[in-house]
Amino acid sequence: MIPLQNLHTHCTFCDGKDEAEDVVKEALRLGMTSLGFSSHSFTGNPKIDGMKDERGYIDCVNVLKEKYRDRIEIFLGVERDAFTEISGLENEYDYKIGSVHYLKIGDDYLPVDWSRDRLKNICEKYFNGDMLSLCEAYFELESKVVRMTDCHIVGHFDLVTLFSGLDDSENQGFIDAEMAALDEIAKTDALFEVNTGAMARGYRSVPYPSERCLRRICEKNGRVIISSDCHDKTKLLFGFDMAAELIKKCGFREVYILTDGGFKPVGL
Repeated sequence: MIPLQNLHTHCTFCDGKDEAEDVVKEALRLGMTSLGFSSHSFTGNPKIDGMKDERGYIDCVNVLKEKYRDRIEIFLGVERDAFTEISGLENEYDYKIGSVHYLKIGDDYLPVDWSRDRLKNICEKYFNGDMLSLCEAYFELESKVVRMTDCHIVGHFDLVTLFSGLDDSENQGFIDAEMAALDEIAKTDALFEVNTGAMARGYRSVPYPSERCLRRICEKNGRVIISSDCHDKTKLLFGFDMAAELIKKCGFREVYILTDGGFKPVGL
């Protein structure tokens, strides 16, 4: 059974398309019994995308929690970037997703998921055209994401594969960097999300992380949770069937969901 819960959900408080309440209504239409919002964290840094009104976001989701409490369980979450500063509102969240969207070179914040051309230009300017070195820097940062964000869920672990072109299993340098980061995260209690967001936007035909990564996570007794990284309410449960099949293929027998008692396993 595939759990119909999505905890990686964006709305108009950051870069999502829809108002938060409209996402709740869509979740109800789909028969979901729980939903989590995870707007990009407030940064105060104009070089990093994030929500501008964190207090307003928290208050909005809490109002929706109460308004719909007899119909759907709503969780208040946040997607914290590795370079997000602590806002002082951390204790108000039910959960945190930790993600690496940027590399930092000097005072420059370099996005890894904006476009293929943008990543190529970053590679030329900062890494002498060596995409493997860029990916190694990404995975070095990714290895620290749990400590840097205090997250419960690791978001899109291998996001750098979106535009780097270096996800080929024959590139041993890439694999070594990827596995070193994965093994470091696997020492923590954080869940790895199986994220269908790039599929929903037409950039990939498979979820993050790759099958290779998922098999390693399973070997390390890691735990997984399915998400759609939703920026459009019509994609709220996009690709969940495929994600569940991939998870089972890689050896998992359960996925995790969030309940009012914490994260709990659900058999597949």
